[in-house]
Amino acid sequence: MRAAAPLAVAATLSLLAGVVQAQAPSASVQRVGDAIVFQGRIDRAAADEFLRLAADPAVRRLVVRSQGGLVTPALEMADAIFDRGLDVEVDGICHSSCANYLFPAGRHKLLSDPAAVAWHGNMAHVLYRAQRGEEKWSEEELAQARLLARREDAFYRRIGVDGFVTWFGKIAPYDIAESYALSPTDMAGFGITDVSVRDPAAPPASPEVSMLQHVDWERIRATRPRVDLDK
Repeated sequence: MRAAAPLAVAATLSLLAGVVQAQAPSASVQRVGDAIVFQGRIDRAAADEFLRLAADPAVRRLVVRSQGGLVTPALEMADAIFDRGLDVEVDGICHSSCANYLFPAGRHKLLSDPAAVAWHGNMAHVLYRAQRGEEKWSEEELAQARLLARREDAFYRRIGVDGFVTWFGKIAPYDIAESYALSPTDMAGFGITDVSVRDPAAPPASPEVSMLQHVDWERIRATRPRVDLDK
């Protein structure tokens, strides 16, 4: 499982840096009553459509089902969600950039099941791995990662959320190989508040997600690694 991590991060960096060809949006973005229903991958075109629809003051909610996508478009969506005070309702799956940015930006947050939101790292985590020598990137890739890490850090500070929530489970003592989910109580410890679960007994839509049953806050405070966002 661990051997796949470098490939996954490399693919992520290439996408974030805009190395891939432009492509048609893989997301469905529709207005339904007072909600925007977003299903699919977060990319430039999908984010632009969301931003267009979100400009209407009558929109009050985002209903989302997404495995994630590109960081910059997701951050722009998250800024709009926070600025508009939109509620976020997760329909089964909100992973990667959806979990990192869209979900915590919401005012009231509703999960379809306890493991609907899952994290597996962010741009600060990419820099952490590079600074520890766990990954090797070109200077161009690292420059892009630093830029995005500073951008996401400013976002987390603005909304009052500790971005470590997105990757603390990837390092000791947890060392989770794939994605992990948290209870609303533990989310609140990182500043993600006003979270409820529609069906606490529902099975997860993604069986590969690990549900963390206990966060060792004392150990996190004592051993939290430092990441230089400019290095």
